[in-house]
Amino acid sequence: MSSPGPLVPARGPLSPDERRRASRHLLLDGFGPAAQERLAGARVLVVGAGGLGSAVLPYLAAAGVGVLGVLDDDVVDASNLQRQVLHGTADVGRAKTASAADALRALRPALEVVEHRERLDAGNALRLLAGYDVVVDGSDTFATRYAVSDAAAALGLPVVWGTVLGWDGQVAVWWSAAPGGRAITYPDVFGPQPPEGESCDTVGVLGPACGVVGATMAVEVVKLLTGTGDVALGRLLVYDARTSAWDTIELAEVEPHEEERAEAVPAEVGRPEGDLVHAGDPSGVGQELVLDVGLRPAGVPGAVHVRLEDLAAGLLPAELLAHPAGAPVVVVCEMGLRSRGAAALLAAEGWSHVTSRALREA
Repeated sequence: MSSPGPLVPARGPLSPDERRRASRHLLLDGFGPAAQERLAGARVLVVGAGGLGSAVLPYLAAAGVGVLGVLDDDVVDASNLQRQVLHGTADVGRAKTASAADALRALRPALEVVEHRERLDAGNALRLLAGYDVVVDGSDTFATRYAVSDAAAALGLPVVWGTVLGWDGQVAVWWSAAPGGRAITYPDVFGPQPPEGESCDTVGVLGPACGVVGATMAVEVVKLLTGTGDVALGRLLVYDARTSAWDTIELAEVEPHEEERAEAVPAEVGRPEGDLVHAGDPSGVGQELVLDVGLRPAGVPGAVHVRLEDLAAGLLPAELLAHPAGAPVVVVCEMGLRSRGAAALLAAEGWSHVTSRALREA
């Protein structure tokens, strides 16, 4: 399918240093300054700083992504170095998040790196994913993949997923809220969570194949964020390192297995219709509270600007705590992605009548 449109608004003009670093991007047909400015304003979470993360992370850092979250609870082992090239011999025994952060900052000092040194599971996934625009799943266990999928579906976030085992690799883009595309998630294709099976520890993995697959994942992230190119939504890309061949499997749209995931994700977050009734308008007093979770205040009269990261951490603004129980809450941002995530967080915490709205179309 064609691009679903850019996920994030342009951050603003690039600095001279950013323009120099991105000069070859700016020459690309169909890319240009606007796409690069979107990368600069984007927040991407990479789950796993191993073989796939070692390719995804430096390419996204070099591409100009504004904030990179690195999530991994493991430490570097000598057996990792054959494929996890983001780490060096001197890093053996260090936390992978710390090793990765040092390497990424050395590559691009202005990059903001957020370290999440913990194991992602069903209990913390919603908190960890909130505040990001795209999730990259380079994990190597079924439990993590399904936890990522369920939380991303609840937040309406796209997931760029990849795996490498032995000589074979796969890449796909899962998105439960894909606009104009195929709303397919990982469980829709692979079914209910199975027992843990073979891994790199038991069958091995070709190191350079991780680079091929990880670089492909980075390309999909860039296309999603900027609205350029043909995103791999509704397709499974299959790589065979023995033949260096790629095959594409077209995936039929599948109805989500809501009954199987009903307890894992919050209820669907609604979207308001018609004009906003601003908190500062006399006609809106006592009716609804407007929360602006954009990176910068959008100027909605009477709206309360709050960071999505604070909501995820349970730091609620006083205006929300004082809002009458059962009264409407409207969460807004420029493109609608962060507002949907914030609304899902509030719904999961028991707030009723929460809706999400984009202030403008992509």
